[in-house]
Amino acid sequence: MAICRIIETGVTPEEYGQVGAQLGLGDSPPSGSQLHIAALGDDGKVRIVEVWETREAAEAFGEKVREAREAAGIGGGGPPAIEYLEVVRVLEA
Repeated sequence: MAICRIIETGVTPEEYGQVGAQLGLGDSPPSGSQLHIAALGDDGKVRIVEVWETREAAEAFGEKVREAREAAGIGGGGPPAIEYLEVVRVLEA
């Protein structure tokens, strides 16, 4: 069953880019990822909406992100708030 997660990253777009570079992702999604959207909130912080094949895949990648944030010196005030939801439907243009 696919899951969606919404992440309040607490990081700026620049910090988001640093973490992505640390992970070496470029434009390739990690294994198990189906969709990744990074959006800028009114407070200047990045919110992420993702769809993953499984929660386990999402959490495994989340651990890599945590390590990359630490390596880049980006704390963001502790772990980000993450909401997990069961995907009912995805529509794409």
